[in-house]
Amino acid sequence: MPFDVMRSVQALQDQVARGNSAAIRVQAMLLRRFTQSFLQADPAVWQDARNKRAAVLFTLSGGPPELLEGLHREALLGPEYDALVEGSLRYVRNDLEGAYKQFSTIDPMAMEPVLGGQISLVLGQIQQFTKPAEALEHLDRARLLAPGGLIEEAALRLEALLSDEQGRHAEADRLARRYFDRYFESTYAANFEARFASIMTDRARGDAQAAMVAMSDVVAGLPRPRQDRLFLSVARRSVVEGNLEFGRLAAERALLSEDLSVPDRMRAQLYETASSLAKLGLDEGRLRLDAVDRATLHPEDALLLDAAYRILDGIGAPDATVAEASLPEAPVLARAEQALSAAAGELESARQ
Repeated sequence: MPFDVMRSVQALQDQVARGNSAAIRVQAMLLRRFTQSFLQADPAVWQDARNKRAAVLFTLSGGPPELLEGLHREALLGPEYDALVEGSLRYVRNDLEGAYKQFSTIDPMAMEPVLGGQISLVLGQIQQFTKPAEALEHLDRARLLAPGGLIEEAALRLEALLSDEQGRHAEADRLARRYFDRYFESTYAANFEARFASIMTDRARGDAQAAMVAMSDVVAGLPRPRQDRLFLSVARRSVVEGNLEFGRLAAERALLSEDLSVPDRMRAQLYETASSLAKLGLDEGRLRLDAVDRATLHPEDALLLDAAYRILDGIGAPDATVAEASLPEAPVLARAEQALSAAAGELESARQ
């Protein structure tokens, strides 16, 4: 029966939320396999309300739209399902405005909880760019109606980021902490980590110390290797984007770990040294850069090491100023070398 199949699909989705990436492929196979079976099912099957709901969830879970199209064309679901069917079909066809018009006529709280949670998640995704405050309300409701699975996992991922964009930093941190506590093994956790690193780096431009305190608190429940990965990520991103203070703080935080591999320790030392040139002085800065094993670095980090050396070489040179040091070939590092140049300018002034 369709509702039995959807129970299996939902069980697979729960596995995805817990880190089983193979479950994504199995789910796709299951959805493809049963499309024709459902289309050929006895019309009496669709008199069961559980199967009607399953058909909508089938499509919103990635199933081919042909199933809902066929059921709708044959009027097998009944007029009370028209808004659900039209909204689902418009959504999977990327007609977001049309999908919103249909779904906004439905009360998710009056529906079976999983379906109501799925519709709330879709509404939050649709409205995140145009009406973010309303999107947050929909995402809250999605988590309320469908806790513990992929719907809550997806709602938390989006809601944490959207809250931060709206300046609700404390709420964003609370949601991010909940995500890491519940879903740090999710197949999609690496994507959230990257975006979380981005928002913390952006926030740190206003107050690096406060951002580091907040970030340390949010990730405290993660296994230490995952914490190290995040601190290294924000350290590099901060140095490249010119926020040397936050880069230094994040690198120092990573260096406190006893579990860092040799390559990661070299990375952390590079980021910490590059962001501290103005404080270290010419001789100490060069000594610390010399201690970084270039052979362990990613090619882009090797370019960052070269940029730091060029800054030191330019200090006090008779025929060039610090600002005239050549930028690295990789465009992403241009801002980093500009920031290092500015810091080195402070060092040059202190020597005079």
